[in-house]
Amino acid sequence: MTLRHLKIFLSIYETGSTTAAAEQLFISQPTVSVALRELEEHYGVRMFERYAKHLYVTPAGQQMYQYARHLVSLMEEAEDAIRSLGEAGTLRVGSSITIATRFLPEYVRRFKELYPQMQVRVKVDNTDTIARMVLDNQIDLGLVEGKVHSPYILAKPYSGDRLVMVCSPQHPYAAYKSVAPEVLMVEEVLLREKGSAGRDLFDRLMEHRGTHIEPAWESVSTQALVRAVQADLGVAVLPYYLVQEAIRQGAVVAVPLEGVDFCRPYSVIVHKSKFHSAALDAFLDLCQAHQETDAEAPCLPPPV
Repeated sequence: MTLRHLKIFLSIYETGSTTAAAEQLFISQPTVSVALRELEEHYGVRMFERYAKHLYVTPAGQQMYQYARHLVSLMEEAEDAIRSLGEAGTLRVGSSITIATRFLPEYVRRFKELYPQMQVRVKVDNTDTIARMVLDNQIDLGLVEGKVHSPYILAKPYSGDRLVMVCSPQHPYAAYKSVAPEVLMVEEVLLREKGSAGRDLFDRLMEHRGTHIEPAWESVSTQALVRAVQADLGVAVLPYYLVQEAIRQGAVVAVPLEGVDFCRPYSVIVHKSKFHSAALDAFLDLCQAHQETDAEAPCLPPPV
């Protein structure tokens, strides 16, 4: 098996056909087919099943993709590193929205003090997207809320927060010390989009109580949801740190939901096959050293 075999395999996987892979790589289609056959014979398993002139990836092919993607990427990283000795490198960081809003700027600032010549490229998106980017080696590490379910990702909790339900000061709930979660079934509920860690946690906890909530609003923008709450268009369940200022300013009111544990961990995630440079480890250490002191949002993991 050679690097060429892996690159051809990746192209087949990503394009879905040997013909498209050949066009992408500027080689003949028979050459692609021979390389795939050699790869399958080498490992003694089918990477793709062939039905009606279509390719369907097998479980072995799915697993091979993870290793091939990172082996090829590692070779490319090695070439870039050797070619750029003495020059500044780049650290690619992904972050979910809450962490990016509240903490990431400080992490990057501290990192730049340690490595002033390093460039930091940041991608902010929901947890599902950041996890996929780690798997595809589009970023070097991710900072996410909630759990990531992949055997190819190493996740280490390092901090945490909680979700809170907020309403406008004019809403009847604003005078309550707490409300039962079931009242949300008759309310206009405003939520983040599916795929965000907060939304996934909310849906899971409501489902556990036998309660299904169909949101009136779904948005990737927390600010849009907070503005809607301020306008008394409904109640929202959002990460504490993203509504903290609005609560302190009295623009919205936090009301506990009875019997619901909205605590959730933050995790730093990397691909298990990722090469750890000194810069990457330094950034990981900065995250691990983080300790939030805000008494309103503990939910922190116990000290290690």
